[in-house]
Amino acid sequence: MKRIMTGLVAAALLLLSLGGCGNSASSQAENKAAQTSKKTINDILAESQAMMTTEPSTIVYPALEEEAEVDLTTLSPNMVYSTVYNMVTNPAAFEGKTVKANGTFDVTTKPATGEMFYFCVIADATACCAQGLEFKPEEELKYPDDFPEVNAPIAVWGVFESYEEDGKTYCRLNNSHLRL
Repeated sequence: MKRIMTGLVAAALLLLSLGGCGNSASSQAENKAAQTSKKTINDILAESQAMMTTEPSTIVYPALEEEAEVDLTTLSPNMVYSTVYNMVTNPAAFEGKTVKANGTFDVTTKPATGEMFYFCVIADATACCAQGLEFKPEEELKYPDDFPEVNAPIAVWGVFESYEEDGKTYCRLNNSHLRL
């Protein structure tokens, strides 16, 4: 009885493993096509190595003369990203402090009211992740006339504050100065 059970288990395992192999002619052709269309690990590693050895593109940001308690313009890309993440997740620690940052410009609108929100988008060192730091200009500006194009390099300075809207807490640089 024990031999029969062992034989049945072995046969079942063999059938299961063969069923997943896709040994039909069409499955083999599909597998071969998929394999030839995909990059190999060596291709991916070579591309990654090439990206690490190429000079990163340099973005020139406008100069800001204002002093700031939190100067993001002097930090490495990883430290900038970490600090902005900390500002967004722990706003009480930064409340009322002056902040200076470089990034790219972005804008969005609240559909229900048409209210405009402006952002200094700050990417990390690999440019795969970004944090948007909202800013509210000190002077009355009109979009799009008084603002740069989306994704243009900007520098912004303002007073960090958090505010509540629709039951959520948001952060921004209030009374900010924008340099294009």
